[in-house]
Amino acid sequence: MRNAVNLPAGKLPLHILRELLQNLPATDPAVLVGATPGEDAAALDLNAENLLVVASDPITFTTTDVGRYLLAVNGNDLAVMGAEPRWLLTTILMPLDSTVDEVRALLTDIVNACTTENVVLIGGHTEITPNVLSPIVVGTLLGTTTDAQLVKSSGAMPDDALLAVGGLAIEGTTILARDHAEQLRQAGVDPLDIEAAAGWLDSPGISVANAAAVLRKTGTIHAMHDPTEGGITAALHELADAARVGVLVDRNAIPVMPECQRICKALDLDPYSLLASGTLVAAVPMAIAETHLRALHTDGFPAALIGRVTTCADDRLWIINGDPTSIPLLSRDELARFLDMA
Repeated sequence: MRNAVNLPAGKLPLHILRELLQNLPATDPAVLVGATPGEDAAALDLNAENLLVVASDPITFTTTDVGRYLLAVNGNDLAVMGAEPRWLLTTILMPLDSTVDEVRALLTDIVNACTTENVVLIGGHTEITPNVLSPIVVGTLLGTTTDAQLVKSSGAMPDDALLAVGGLAIEGTTILARDHAEQLRQAGVDPLDIEAAAGWLDSPGISVANAAAVLRKTGTIHAMHDPTEGGITAALHELADAARVGVLVDRNAIPVMPECQRICKALDLDPYSLLASGTLVAAVPMAIAETHLRALHTDGFPAALIGRVTTCADDRLWIINGDPTSIPLLSRDELARFLDMA
């Protein structure tokens, strides 16, 4: 049956993605992790010492510091699967009237970010097209891991502890503060909050690679996931989908920076459904959850036990002030909704 309903801006809604991917043809045996809702990257066994892990993500919500966003967002997908990034390909789509200097500046930004992250830019494609209004950059990042170190979202198991690492919605909040400061001021946001959130790209940053490394060296991890569009609410659904499990979460336990809370309140945005690179969700055996938390805290990462994995895949619940309710799954990220209103 045809479906002519227009899609909202942003990442494809999860229920549509499930439908589109469920009938993909059988893949070849080299594909250990393929196109599956909730998995952050693909993993390939090429009969070598290491596995090849590949992720691809665009940068669409901002045109500043694109290189840093590109490396962090794609690097997070590899980090939560236990891989080290090594090579990057980029597709750059520039609008009409773009200049050579603008293309050069964008490419320089990407190269500088690669140098900082010890990643080699190995190729890609650049073109000027009438079909975009602002630069769109898509990164495909390749890295390596071993079979023993590979972590999959599908590995979450009933009775696992769910940990949230890093503040909530760091990426979405810093984009709001950096690119839309005037709208925030008009909405009554304190200039000090805008200034603080604008600095979050530098500190704490939106990369979860170091936090993922702490988890890997501390003990057993059954699953890690990188919340992006749709925030932590979408991430919890994606993790549950991948592992065919349920989740029970104490929403009040999720770390939220006060600046994020105040900015979202002023703009009538849900911080739990706001672009969330910089946050990591992990499922670990309940018996060693405190060990993981102590290690994360020792290394300076805010982290909390926010809930547990349950058996029934249809149960995606969180507790708000003592009352269980279904975890929402919005059709679009809150940043996309804000941009439509701006």
